[in-house]
Amino acid sequence: MRIRRFAIAVFAVVLAGCGSEVTGTALPGEIDIRTLDVGSFPTEPVNAHDDDPAPDFYEMYNVAGMRIASHVIDAAVIDPRMKYGTGARAFSDGTTPWEFGDYDVIEPIAEKHKMLYGFLSAGASSDSTVSAMSGWPMNEPTNEFTAATMVLQFPDADRATAAAQEFHDADLAALEGRNQPVSIPGYPAARSHWRPDSPFLRTLLPHGPYVLAFLLSVDKPDQNALTALAATAYDKQIKALADVPILTDEEVYTLPFDPDHLLVRTLNPDQFTFPGGDGSHTVTTRAGALHFAGTSGVPLSPERDRIAEQFAAMNAEQVAFSHGTMTIRTTDPASAQRAVTDKLFPHHPKADAAAPPNLPQSACVENRTLDGAKRFSCLVAYKQYVGVVGGSQLLDAHQRAAAQYALFANTR
Repeated sequence: MRIRRFAIAVFAVVLAGCGSEVTGTALPGEIDIRTLDVGSFPTEPVNAHDDDPAPDFYEMYNVAGMRIASHVIDAAVIDPRMKYGTGARAFSDGTTPWEFGDYDVIEPIAEKHKMLYGFLSAGASSDSTVSAMSGWPMNEPTNEFTAATMVLQFPDADRATAAAQEFHDADLAALEGRNQPVSIPGYPAARSHWRPDSPFLRTLLPHGPYVLAFLLSVDKPDQNALTALAATAYDKQIKALADVPILTDEEVYTLPFDPDHLLVRTLNPDQFTFPGGDGSHTVTTRAGALHFAGTSGVPLSPERDRIAEQFAAMNAEQVAFSHGTMTIRTTDPASAQRAVTDKLFPHHPKADAAAPPNLPQSACVENRTLDGAKRFSCLVAYKQYVGVVGGSQLLDAHQRAAAQYALFANTR
């Protein structure tokens, strides 16, 4: 028995001295992560020396956007036909989205009234996008219904009300001669306009310190259909904001970033640490994660109902995205293992693929080429966490999965 123990000890020392970057000690029932092929991918968390990433002051609008995402409605909430996601992101007074209006017109007003942050979520009834032409949008031929939801916060209700009026007046003036103001049933304070030969409506409403805004389209120019859709959108968005505490301007700039260390646990090959409210380096709730369906570089199906079903099946609680990798915190280890066993990928696989060697808590698939994910994707479970990684080659996906497992094991 002593000889056997001595041999095991020598073997461990030899492994440790072979230049491997994989660290950690296997616990009973866990894989010895030193045996995994992790390629050149990092396996130590970015806060390995107890130095949690701290965003710069000017990046805090992204953190605030991640927080409010859980309370912003997506297009499918407005109309279930709009089940496809077409993008989402946080924005600041200097990065307002074109869906809100021409940047040169909108940005000075947002800055004047000290807009704190905003969040945009867009969706459509087909997997295609809306584009802007001469300051007014136009649909792809396959799109019939689209919605972009925008929530902006200002320091107080007075600034939000003043900003909303100025946004509308300046936007309508920039489109003078073609667009006409319209009213929204039940919302006399809403400011809206449309173009009679276009199926689009832009509308905004001050609501406490928020400005709620929508860019909506239907299948043909129809003012009544558009204003009815806008009324539904306001009903749903106001209800969604009812239970979220309103931030002061000081609180916006002191929000905790990744307080549960979910991003720290997510494989991040280049070890970027600054927040990205566009799904590049983002942590949010299960509901907030649905906004990023169809977002470039995020391993999600464009179909939000597909993602919602898969998240529900694995009892997802919180989700992090980091440069093509996703980590999901589930309620318990059994739920995480179920995600692997049942292959609960948040997109549509084409066929099964071989799992990584020596990593039993994993599963891999080959993806549909048009589904947004890389050619191969792998799931890996560790305690209550599920990692989703991808690669253009199966070996790359395998090494990422192994590195993700090792990172889970090495993170406190």
